Amino acid sequence: MPLDTMPDWRAKRREAILAAADALFAGRSYAEVQMDEVARAAGVGKATLYRYFPSKEDLYLETLERALSRLEDRLHGPADPGAAPTDRLTAMISALIDTLNEQLTTLKLLGGDHSDLADRTRRILRRRSARIAEALRAVLEDGIAAGQFRQVDTAMTPLLVIGMVRGGIMMGGSQPRDVLERAILDLVLAATAAAPPDKPALPSHSSAIANA
Repeated sequence: MPLDTMPDWRAKRREAILAAADALFAGRSYAEVQMDEVARAAGVGKATLYRYFPSKEDLYLETLERALSRLEDRLHGPADPGAAPTDRLTAMISALIDTLNEQLTTLKLLGGDHSDLADRTRRILRRRSARIAEALRAVLEDGIAAGQFRQVDTAMTPLLVIGMVRGGIMMGGSQPRDVLERAILDLVLAATAAAPPDKPALPSHSSAIANA
């Protein structure tokens, strides 16, 4: 049944199932989370759970879509008119790390028996990355206009930031989340910072090519 035609009571039950699944999948391997455990946490019967989500794979992928949708809404929300672009970019990167760190833990722990699920997860991440990149691009352009960021490639840089976060989570082992955030912010803010008035600005990649 399409969500826009679903009765309120069914929509609330579906939301309760997804909230329970969110909490259980966070920080645990896919194999560890059982559907009867989700049903108990959501306060529904197992048969009811399967009417909403035919498989654990469907449930996991929907929790991922839901988390990324919330992240997109957060990044595209109205900006604090008094916030500097550097502060907004920092907050965006922190939100991106929070969401992906929680969601990708399950992906990182998937074994070879779940290669199809891992592929479907990556496809969702690639599809959702476009709108996340739009929000990062907007704050970079604001920062360039305000003189806080140098002339970076605003089409490619957001994709690199997203890839850096994903790669850091997937390959960072058991490094704490705060260590990852500090490392990424150090790189991104240093790379995008405008040069001091007494120093020439670094050329952007596009201008370097044009002048070659």
